[in-house]
Amino acid sequence: MRNYELTTITRVSARESAKSEIQDTLKKHSVSVTSDEDWGQRKLWHPIKHEEQGVFHHYKCSADPSAIEKVEKEFLINQNILRSMVVRLNG
Repeated sequence: MRNYELTTITRVSARESAKSEIQDTLKKHSVSVTSDEDWGQRKLWHPIKHEEQGVFHHYKCSADPSAIEKVEKEFLINQNILRSMVVRLNG
């Protein structure tokens, strides 16, 4: 198990449904979330998929590398997630 930080930007119009979809995806791939922060709605530097605003969420979690790969692929398919970034922590 490795430690990761996961940041997502979701559509404002799908704020609650996107958050539940993210949590369901993490649970489905056995990713254990240790911290969940809602950074709120912010104006984007440039439009992403014609959206000017986005809702930012930040998760600290631990999982196997193969599970993180699957989560990233599902996030790319999800229309409510504008962007996501996964960073592996040392240790």
